[in-house]
Amino acid sequence: MTAPNARSIALDCLLLITEEGQFSHVVLAAARDKFAWMPEEERALTERLVHGSVEYLPQLDRLIAARSKTPFRKLKPVIRCILRLSLYQLLYLSRIPAHAVVNEAVKLTERRGLFGLKGFVNAMVRRFVRERDEIRAELDGSQDFALRYALPPWLAERFTAQFGREESEKIAARFLEPAPLTLRLNRTGFIAAGEPAAATEGLTQSPYAPDSFIAEEGLTEPIRQQLAEGMFFVQDLSSSLAVQAAQPKPGERVLDLCAAPGGKSLAAADCMRGEGSIVSADLSPQKVERMRENVARTGFSGCVRPLQSDAGVFRPDWEEAFDLVIADLPCSGLGVLSRKPDIKLRLCEEDIISLRDLQRRFLENAVRYVRPGGRLLYSTCTLTEEEDEANAAWIAAKFHDFTPVDVAAALSLNGSEALLCPAGAVKILPSRLPADGFFISVFRKAE
Repeated sequence: MTAPNARSIALDCLLLITEEGQFSHVVLAAARDKFAWMPEEERALTERLVHGSVEYLPQLDRLIAARSKTPFRKLKPVIRCILRLSLYQLLYLSRIPAHAVVNEAVKLTERRGLFGLKGFVNAMVRRFVRERDEIRAELDGSQDFALRYALPPWLAERFTAQFGREESEKIAARFLEPAPLTLRLNRTGFIAAGEPAAATEGLTQSPYAPDSFIAEEGLTEPIRQQLAEGMFFVQDLSSSLAVQAAQPKPGERVLDLCAAPGGKSLAAADCMRGEGSIVSADLSPQKVERMRENVARTGFSGCVRPLQSDAGVFRPDWEEAFDLVIADLPCSGLGVLSRKPDIKLRLCEEDIISLRDLQRRFLENAVRYVRPGGRLLYSTCTLTEEEDEANAAWIAAKFHDFTPVDVAAALSLNGSEALLCPAGAVKILPSRLPADGFFISVFRKAE
């Protein structure tokens, strides 16, 4: 029996993601555990092949379909995935020789027992090799930016209608770049306790949030150690800005309604210097347990209480009980495509209205938890108008005792750094800031 290699493992992973609808980060985590014995270089290649193929999948499928005499959807799933992996390597991993791509594609076909399709796979991948320069020129010169930037056509059309062609292309291009690893400094646990400033060595401080740092070289061993010690925790700049806009204060009582993995709860606790109380709620028991681990590691156990709770079910014991309610709600996730490219594979345009309605159901409860004079933070990691500006307008229109706060002024952002929305809200665009796409709005309840 032939031992698995990077490409055979990547093929298994890609099949689970594209055919069974599993999440890529879950599939890759399982593969890392199962094949921990493999050399680091092979494991890194597996991850690159899977992430890259998923990231470019809308583009790869269109290019393959245009060159296959057999209709794309009539190809066996395993053959589709072998062709995707092959074309991705030829277009985007130039260090891999073309002959190796061809040979490995044929071997993968053989290992799956599809001997009758060896000739088809061989011919297709050899055609990709012959036409590689032509394909690259086609992509570079294409006016179809959905093809060029590997977006589903409906999403490219939606972005264009909402942001205009030029901004949309910049957003789409940004999604194909590696997402920065951004960390938030645990100032309460370390700097206030007298830790030296050298704790931030090797990190670049963000000019937009003083406790946010970009790890330019990624997850190095020193950074891994600092994360384990709780000196930092992973949090994107946009998420940090959302908490900064809500301005948690020492001694306040805070509810983080859909909290997992808990980054906003930790950021709020740090803003509060560990003084006060935060209920960090989520529906999933597994995610609640993960939050407990994060809270313990960062030293906020005395302030943050992870709790299993359903945001869709009203809790009378929470009515008007909180100074701040953080409602960073489930959304379409279109602001984080560089981190979660498989969103492009499963999201349909029809899902957006369903998500908007779910968000409003959660918000019906969230507003009732805010005490008189308290604040509501409503944020998402998406870019659609329905889930963002329309929901903020809905809050203001439906709940007359809630007044919008000027978030842009609170964060000192201008129109070149963020999209300024009605009623003081802001939308962070990846084309303007080195951050996830995000929507931030804050409301204050009348006394």
